Amino acid sequence: MFKFLKHKRGDTWVDTAIITAIRFMIAGFTMILGYLLAFAATMGPPIAPHIWNGGLDKTIRISTIVIGFCLCAAVLVWFVWSLCRYVYRLVVRTK
Repeated sequence: MFKFLKHKRGDTWVDTAIITAIRFMIAGFTMILGYLLAFAATMGPPIAPHIWNGGLDKTIRISTIVIGFCLCAAVLVWFVWSLCRYVYRLVVRTK
């Protein structure tokens, strides 16, 4: 799907900079989405307080917080890993 984000042997530094900027934007938007999910879980009144005496509300809110924070952590790992690969390739290429 994102084949244009893959590194090719003939990429110049401009191509690498553009790909890094696109990855940075994807990571930023996904981090914002994860933060908004975690923040939205703490807003508003209880969800259906008459069902399970509020137990359903706690489950929904905690799962939304966990999904939001896991999304942020996964995107950070993905972005840092891709940057480390670019730096490694740069070091190997300049030897």
